[in-house]
Amino acid sequence: MNPDLRNLIALQDLELKITSLQKQFSDIPSLVQGFEDELRRTKDEHDARVTRSKELANRKRILEGEVDMGRSKLSRLKDQLMAVKTNKEYTAMLHEIQMAEAQIRGEEDKILEIMEEIEVKEKELKGEEQEMHKKVAELQENSRKTRESAPHLEADLEKMRQQKILMESQIGTEMLSRYRRIADARKGVALAEAKDELCSACHVRIRPQMYAELLRTDNIHACDSCSRILFMREVV
Repeated sequence: MNPDLRNLIALQDLELKITSLQKQFSDIPSLVQGFEDELRRTKDEHDARVTRSKELANRKRILEGEVDMGRSKLSRLKDQLMAVKTNKEYTAMLHEIQMAEAQIRGEEDKILEIMEEIEVKEKELKGEEQEMHKKVAELQENSRKTRESAPHLEADLEKMRQQKILMESQIGTEMLSRYRRIADARKGVALAEAKDELCSACHVRIRPQMYAELLRTDNIHACDSCSRILFMREVV
């Protein structure tokens, strides 16, 4: 293989790795923020369920207090019933007693409904709490690892940049300039592997004569469609 082409292949492979690492590095703040946001949502959702359970318990206590007051009122009404002197007063008092009893029954029914909901919520919370703690721990660990990866990525990038400078010094000026022009026009990919008689970048068929020359000569050829420099990767 043409030495310059071999060096260009290694250079492009390295530059693609650098681009990938640079993206990983630049994505770290948004990844960490994503973990923090999800962590906050997880805690907020759990807190909302706990708050709902507390609200139900508080509502239950309020209704129980109202039932106690209703029973006290009912007891007074029954005592007063014994003191009425006319049928009209007696009928009116009976109606008031019936209304008080109906109100107590209604509030007791509500208490039962709330007790059932509290029981369901407590079971759900008990089951969800362990999962919540597990998820929180995972999110915190992911956030920590992502933050800690930054210095390592930065060190790897610096090593690769130094390797890149060394590789560029081993490539002819004219060939390197050609490589850069194509790379700038083709989103950083100046070389394309010729495989199965196709350009792997644009998937256009390579002319038979050109493909044959790629197989048996060290000459530099470019794809007729995308203008990328064609190569056949050597089997290691």
